[in-house]
Amino acid sequence: MGRLNIAFGDRSLSAAPFNLDDADLAWVRSTFDALNLDQKLGQLIIPICRDLSAEALDQQLALGVGGLHRLPRRAEAELRDSAAYAQLKAATPLLMTCDIEFSEKSSVGSGTFFPNQMAIGATGDRVHATRMGAMAAREAGYLGFNLSWSPIGDLAANFRSSVVNTRAFGADPAAVSAFVMEYHRGARENGFATCLKHWPGDGVDDRDQHFVTSRNSLPLDEWRTSFGKIYADAIADGVQIIMAGHITLPAYGASLGDDADSPQHMPASLNADLSIRLLRQELGFNGVVVSDATLMNGFGACGPRETIVPMCIENGCDILLFPKDTLEDIGHLRRGLETGLLTKERLDQAVLRVLALKASMGLHLSRGAIPDKSNKPQRLASKEHRQWAREASEAAVTLVKDTQHLLPLRPDKHRRILLAQPQERFSPSGPLQPLEIDRLLREAGFEVHCYQPDEPIDATAYDIAMYVQAEEGMSAKEHLGPRWSEFHGRFPASMNRLWHWLPTIYVSLGTPFLLYHMPECKTFVNAYSAILPMQQAVVDALMGKIAFSGRSPVDAFCGLPEAEN
Repeated sequence: MGRLNIAFGDRSLSAAPFNLDDADLAWVRSTFDALNLDQKLGQLIIPICRDLSAEALDQQLALGVGGLHRLPRRAEAELRDSAAYAQLKAATPLLMTCDIEFSEKSSVGSGTFFPNQMAIGATGDRVHATRMGAMAAREAGYLGFNLSWSPIGDLAANFRSSVVNTRAFGADPAAVSAFVMEYHRGARENGFATCLKHWPGDGVDDRDQHFVTSRNSLPLDEWRTSFGKIYADAIADGVQIIMAGHITLPAYGASLGDDADSPQHMPASLNADLSIRLLRQELGFNGVVVSDATLMNGFGACGPRETIVPMCIENGCDILLFPKDTLEDIGHLRRGLETGLLTKERLDQAVLRVLALKASMGLHLSRGAIPDKSNKPQRLASKEHRQWAREASEAAVTLVKDTQHLLPLRPDKHRRILLAQPQERFSPSGPLQPLEIDRLLREAGFEVHCYQPDEPIDATAYDIAMYVQAEEGMSAKEHLGPRWSEFHGRFPASMNRLWHWLPTIYVSLGTPFLLYHMPECKTFVNAYSAILPMQQAVVDALMGKIAFSGRSPVDAFCGLPEAEN
């Protein structure tokens, strides 16, 4: 059994990526020795906390959980107060986790809105990735977080994947690896632990692991030179945490043949071959492996929860993320020990790694104390961060094509604009802010009429037309293609296109792959992110006030030669 070949002891705890000294190691060992069985099991679980009341937090803390996951879009005072309360009440300092991906859904609500990863990839300049990591650590750290489950090391290899898409730095493994390491550098230098997801790599399958166990179907040699290289580089660079996805890698299991410990259809979050043999033994990762959210159907579809919860830890994960019910999952782990689904050896290894991570973050010394309010001007929505967001946005806007030579726009030549943009915007979790392109164009001197579905078009009333769509890659968002019925009305009106009447520009403030659905569009701009600085950068670039500096980090033509014309 490959999982039994891992030697583990003080040398492992002192080695990279923990790098503990004797005092740190003494704290880990003394804390571990003081934990009873239920407290050990609790250290392996991080619940998601939507209720931040003292009563709700007390219920989780009483179970000895290893950390708490909160949503960074909550109010500043609520986040700071709940973090201070939880760390004060916790017997062992907590991992206070979040997802700072800088999408519209995953940003610090009271902080700076910064472009997403693909926009940063389009800049071609790694300094923006360094700033991205620094900003995540500074702003989230001020709110009492100490760890973000970011960045994403996936590849936007399949343009049909909506769950990766703009969440990735791009499709080129070397570029993605470089941006990942710069993000990590920025985060570490500003006091955050570093994580990489989603092992063994997402973006090949067009399915979403929130809904189904998905598959990385690459041949093994191709995987090793792409996703494998990204993870190997990050491990050599000292990444502390790797998130195991509900993603399979059948080629690796096939290469093991009869020596495989786990079925090929099992995802990394439940697969000892992937998360112990390949990740730990072959790639040499000594840090913490965290499962992706175990509420996702890509996990739950693999078996009854009483079986797969202990399997998750036994087969390589050290932390189980987002239990359905914390007390219930602790019971599943305890019964797993009794039935042999979970061994004491794997339990102890996982607990020691979690404690070593906490010591490597200095939590045993700081007890997770949050920064004083006097630090706010430098850490939360600072002038420097806003400038970084403007610079990154301006560097990312990409002119994919303008075969009709329509640009730049000028109020004296293109004054009357017919603008089609979404009237209401939603993520899978709720509403999003309205776009402001119409206001920005008016302030720049244009007359803008916002087109309504089913409205007759009088071509003589306008000089040009413009579509604006803003659909970022996002978890649980099933479709990122053009919303023709929202623009034009129900079928058959949805077959209309504004370029049938007027010279037209299409701007995507999200997915870069829309030309697949409209190869005949003659002027197309990718801007990747819908944050306000990006909207302003788009208007400035359309008018020639700034250059189109971005370079596509993916194939925006989706392999269609006709889309290039």
